[in-house]
Amino acid sequence: MKIASVLGYTIIATIFLAITSCKTNEPNNISIIEEGDYNVIVMNKEDMKFGVSEGKPENADFYINSNFFKNEGPIGLVVVDGIRKNNRVKGGGYFYVKKGIPYVRAKSCPKMTEYASQTILWAIDNGRVNEDLLKKSHAKLERHRTIMGENDQGQIMIISSSSYLSLLTIEEIINFAVEKGMVEGILLDGGTSVDYKCTNGVESADFSSVPENLKPTFGITKPFTYIYGNLN
Repeated sequence: MKIASVLGYTIIATIFLAITSCKTNEPNNISIIEEGDYNVIVMNKEDMKFGVSEGKPENADFYINSNFFKNEGPIGLVVVDGIRKNNRVKGGGYFYVKKGIPYVRAKSCPKMTEYASQTILWAIDNGRVNEDLLKKSHAKLERHRTIMGENDQGQIMIISSSSYLSLLTIEEIINFAVEKGMVEGILLDGGTSVDYKCTNGVESADFSSVPENLKPTFGITKPFTYIYGNLN
């Protein structure tokens, strides 16, 4: 009876370890899909541990350039590890992390956050498109573009130009984002600054409108601020 009992426990333990191992090796729920001119990335907030960095982060599973900038530095709020690195400006929208949870919001950001990155252009606020922005002349220009936001399930969404041929107007990328369910959205710095990568451990997407090593040749300033994440 004792031998049978030990054997039974051994079998149960083996099955339990096998199930645990299978769960550990399953891919997470981060979706990375290319649809024509767009890469569409959707993830739950708990899929990544998010932050903001000064300069391009190393060894991150996800990164994307964020703040617009001048040659001397970023425009708008930058908070890294709870320390304000740059002051906020009027208007725009925000990515921020508070109590470990990431948010994307048009026009508002708490005073105290662990991380924050402000963009000067908000796109969607509680499902309402920024129609005033669409009337601007620069909004009609075809450029490489990125938009970051949330859907009504609270998932983080990133929609970006997928290739060198993916030149978009602001209206085109906002309309596509709304079609995909984005209800909060901010436009990150585009054009020659577009630079992003995301992996879910199985699939990946990345694009840089101008390779980093070529930017000095063309007199293009590298982005100062990035939003990043690492898989949990």
